Amino acid sequence: MIKTATTTLLFSLFIFSFSQAQMERTRANPDGPVDETFLTKNIGGLGTVQLLGKGDLNSMIQHNFGDVRGGIDTFFGVDEGANVRIAFGYGLTDDINIGIGRTSEEDNIDFGVDYRILHQTKSDRIPVSVVLKGNMGITTGEKTYDPSLTERLNYLGSLMLARKFNDNFSFQISPMVSHFNTVVKREANEELYNTVFGLGFTGRFKLNERKSISFEYLPVIGDRISDTKNHAAIVYELETGGHVFQMFFMSGRWFTEQHLLTRTQTDFFEPNFRFGFNVNRVFGLL
Repeated sequence: MIKTATTTLLFSLFIFSFSQAQMERTRANPDGPVDETFLTKNIGGLGTVQLLGKGDLNSMIQHNFGDVRGGIDTFFGVDEGANVRIAFGYGLTDDINIGIGRTSEEDNIDFGVDYRILHQTKSDRIPVSVVLKGNMGITTGEKTYDPSLTERLNYLGSLMLARKFNDNFSFQISPMVSHFNTVVKREANEELYNTVFGLGFTGRFKLNERKSISFEYLPVIGDRISDTKNHAAIVYELETGGHVFQMFFMSGRWFTEQHLLTRTQTDFFEPNFRFGFNVNRVFGLL
């Protein structure tokens, strides 16, 4: 009898503890942070508010070809050679990420940091995610003259504001500024500016658990460098467990926003663009 009563008591305590834990999780979930506002830290070339968790390492290969204007003679740009960026990002904390990348175009090496100021919650107590992004690049390629280290530097500052409206749609707006310490005039009547402002728009439409369609558009606000166009891209994303593959058509040649603002010379809506792809892989180091 005592043994039966003890067993009943222990079972009742277990059920009560389990129920309490479930209630605590239920109470916590409605105000928890939203996840997967975007699949990756980048769409085509524009960054997103999606950060790596503490101790996570992301390796990314970004790759695009020449523009499609060459037609079949250049196999729609594929024969014109590729621009490749290899980058690594690391989560110092859930809210602070650092990164380094190297772009084959002009042998540009860039260093970045992302700091999350706000994280959208499921209860809408915090309605948006806000991330401050900074990037500094160094052009290490050979020049026709011998520039100093300072003359080789370029910068980006961006404030990314995003909202996940539901399970299938996210949208982000990103005011940003780029600055190049050195700009080189190639033609006598060319308009050049060291500092250029832009306003990035990014969105994601989720098709199912593994597939989505994303887009990005980066118009220049105010003064622009002569003969440059607004960058745009449309991206098909495929998640395969440990990898995220992104295949896209994009107008810009570069994968860093300061260059997309100042170096894009093809008009996506002409239409004129280039084919490319990104490969993302996240590793948990801790």
